[in-house]
Amino acid sequence: MIHRKSLIGLWILCFLGNSFALGSEITRLWNVTSKSSLEIQGTTNVNSFGCLSVYENSADMIHERWDPYSEKWEIFGSIYLGVAQFDCNNRIMNNDFRNTLNYERYPEIKVEFLHLKEVVSRGRQRKAEGWVEVTMAGSVHRYFMQSDLFFIDDRYSVLRGSHVFKFSDFGLVPPQKGFGMVRVNDEITVSFELILEQVAFSEN
Repeated sequence: MIHRKSLIGLWILCFLGNSFALGSEITRLWNVTSKSSLEIQGTTNVNSFGCLSVYENSADMIHERWDPYSEKWEIFGSIYLGVAQFDCNNRIMNNDFRNTLNYERYPEIKVEFLHLKEVVSRGRQRKAEGWVEVTMAGSVHRYFMQSDLFFIDDRYSVLRGSHVFKFSDFGLVPPQKGFGMVRVNDEITVSFELILEQVAFSEN
């Protein structure tokens, strides 16, 4: 009987020890720097086009957390992009793009990384996937997306990714010109490259 109680006590101690070990977390806080960018690429029935936005809101943060239970890294956070900051290298296209997104009423696009989780880790690079929520022109849509996080050094890293969106996902009609002679197609590819600077590190 004493031997059985000892075994039970030992099992409880081991369980508590593992619980405390699993409870430790590592969190990194990354500032999205002004060197970051987001590009929209699309096509018309005539040619292709690209609109580039250089990131200007240096207050946005990306969080990276080590999940001790899954033993994987997780990424979450939000960025905000001014619609008027997109440059399509064409004044008419710039106006069409802004008017399509109703930028005077909705001047920003919000991209929120709800939960990107590490799936592969090799050296300085991690591949992650998960849900991203995009708010544009007053509508919200969620996408399952893949991305890459590359560590430049102990201070800087790069978060990259791309995904195919549709204007119609947000209830928008692609712009047309010349009584429909030139029509922008519904699908666009959005690519981002976020240059991140580590500003905080904690371990609990």
